[in-house]
Amino acid sequence: MYLPFGYQEFPAHWSPDQPIEADWSYVAPQAGLHRVLPDGRIDLLTHFRLDEAGAMSDLQLIIAGPSTTFFDVPVQTGSAFLGVRFRAGWGGACLGVEPAAICDLTLVGGQVDALLGAHAAPLNLACNVIELHAALRDVSNALAARAQPVVSTQTQEAIDLLHVSGGRLHVAELARRAGTSERSLRRAMQQAVGLPVKTLASILRFQRTVRLLRADPALSLTAAAEEGGYSDQAHMAREFRRFGGFAPSDRNVLAHGDLPL
Repeated sequence: MYLPFGYQEFPAHWSPDQPIEADWSYVAPQAGLHRVLPDGRIDLLTHFRLDEAGAMSDLQLIIAGPSTTFFDVPVQTGSAFLGVRFRAGWGGACLGVEPAAICDLTLVGGQVDALLGAHAAPLNLACNVIELHAALRDVSNALAARAQPVVSTQTQEAIDLLHVSGGRLHVAELARRAGTSERSLRRAMQQAVGLPVKTLASILRFQRTVRLLRADPALSLTAAAEEGGYSDQAHMAREFRRFGGFAPSDRNVLAHGDLPL
């Protein structure tokens, strides 16, 4: 299996009703810092090095919890990652961990082995990228098959509605559409996602607005703020700084194809 430089995503391998959203890869084209943006999900990933011949070494297992801001990962030329992203509300159930307990945290090595149990072995024993990718899919499928929903159908519906709206629906409207109370919904979504519903909404709003600006370089910041659901441009700028570390006007960053969304 050839892994191209930059960020690549493979969502077609998973059906919409599965707890897994996509598997993905990232190969650093050069040494530096790789910026990771928050998306409200949990990832199971592997980090390793690839030499010029494509041989793999220094494999490490990682679980990345839901984050409330961006963070920069130091990478070297040949640093590579293969991972799976769980759907919002399912990562904790699949991995057997409370999402809030790993918010803004990264579990590494033995911590991941302890959580995965016997499922860690096929990943740790993979000899090349093809074996590792196959093992990652098999393990993810096994984790998804054993997972039991930790939230009600109403809460999952609210999570899905929030994603579909790009974070633009208020809690009261989400609760009304899902047929539950605001208080119950706040508590249940925090349990399922590991983030307060307001924070999750802000992250999704940021992600959607970045996509809008990336898709249409001619889109004005005024129009982006309105369509994104911000109260004004200043509000949008604050949230871009919080979640991305850059300004909405920074077209160079927005055009950077390696910035995963």
